[in-house]
Amino acid sequence: MKELKEISVLDFYKYYQTKNDFRIIDVRDPMEYDSFHIHSSINIPASLLVDKHNLFINKYQKYFIICGNGTRSKTVSLALTSLGYYIYNVVGGIEKWPGLLVSSKRFKF
Repeated sequence: MKELKEISVLDFYKYYQTKNDFRIIDVRDPMEYDSFHIHSSINIPASLLVDKHNLFINKYQKYFIICGNGTRSKTVSLALTSLGYYIYNVVGGIEKWPGLLVSSKRFKF
């Protein structure tokens, strides 16, 4: 079994500014994500990502998993790491993100 890799939100921010060899998955609920998120992140709620991981991610890409404070992301990261994915849990979550955050507006008809 692989060991969980973790990175502080500040160290990840530095990495984020200089590299492009990864994807960011925000595992919060869509309403939380819409309020504010990291620009290049994608939103896949925690339960959906764990249950249907093979539809969303592959084992050849590096992923940084983030949530509000690090609790959900750690649970998801542990599950995906045990399945052989290249995962880093971002400790501290988006609440500690030092950079710019954006919001999404979803329109309901």
